[in-house]
Amino acid sequence: MRGYGPFVLFASFFFLYSAGSLYVAWRLVSNFRVFAPHSHFVYWSFFAMAVIATVAFICSSYDINLFISFLGPLGGIWMGIIGITATVFLANDVLNIINRHFKLFNQQSFGHYSMLVAAGVSLLLCAVSLANAAFVLKVKEIHLKIPGLKTDKVSVVLLSDIHITNFTPKKDIQKTVEISNSLNPDILVIAGDLLDTDISKTYELYGLDKLHAKYGIFAVTGNHEYYTGIESYEKLCKELNIKLLRNESFDIENVITVAGINDKYGARIGADKQDLEASFAGADKNFPVLFISHRPEVFDRASNIGFRIVQLSGHTHAGQIPPVEFALRIFRKYFYGLYSKNGSYMYLTSGTRWWRSPMRAFNSSEIVKIVLERD
Repeated sequence: MRGYGPFVLFASFFFLYSAGSLYVAWRLVSNFRVFAPHSHFVYWSFFAMAVIATVAFICSSYDINLFISFLGPLGGIWMGIIGITATVFLANDVLNIINRHFKLFNQQSFGHYSMLVAAGVSLLLCAVSLANAAFVLKVKEIHLKIPGLKTDKVSVVLLSDIHITNFTPKKDIQKTVEISNSLNPDILVIAGDLLDTDISKTYELYGLDKLHAKYGIFAVTGNHEYYTGIESYEKLCKELNIKLLRNESFDIENVITVAGINDKYGARIGADKQDLEASFAGADKNFPVLFISHRPEVFDRASNIGFRIVQLSGHTHAGQIPPVEFALRIFRKYFYGLYSKNGSYMYLTSGTRWWRSPMRAFNSSEIVKIVLERD
């Protein structure tokens, strides 16, 4: 990782999950009447897990041979448990405030039993989220009618937000490669956040060298490629014969033009720039463009630039787990799925894997096959 971005990320992570862990500990201690010294043990245990989760987070990106690094998966799971449990407990607190204000039920009984229900719901949701992330990888197929397409049909497979870390099981990535290849894509797109650590020397262990598509593999940068180091990502793409589009376009003769834009985080840290106009500079306005952007919000500008585009994006993970999932559903204009505007389309994927926590609540990981058909 480079610059101050990683420090801010790690510090924010530690603050949020320390606060979340202590909040959950406080609700458990107060509602189930755990007294000192046992209550102290609960608080310190939850805080220690927040520390372990943060250290494991750091180790997932850096090649650090520490004993604590073996606790990486545990740290990621703890992150998910706290996110889900804190959300459920907070909702329970709101219900208790409402009950206290309107005096609907006996406050003491309602508080006790509602907390039992909240604890049970949290456990169930955590278990379901773990199983969902571990065993569910959907293959979603979408057909779009595109006026002016150069050929009758183009099949595109979209991968995004794979987030390979030092703890990622090799077999998980190998499975993704196998499924992707089985879809026989004309074009394979990697819409950013492939890496959270440098694997430019070990990519064969993940089977990434076996990825293939008829007309090639195209990728763009995500914010995590800049965290990891853009140089290592460039090196990996070169080794894998992936066309990394950096504010540029590439014409596949008699098929389609593929354009890609840098993630805006590169400009934020002064390592790169994002230039929408340059991304389309080599494209022909008489034909549609397959446009790759890690973040979806650029769709508003891209759909008004004068081209008919099919944008492929990721980044949001469809929220992954509460409370982020609920917040994104409410406040994000583009959250997940297919959108259209000015004759253009955007598909925003939930991601092929997940970030940090191997848990998904009300969404699933996916590999997307988009079939473009001439209208």
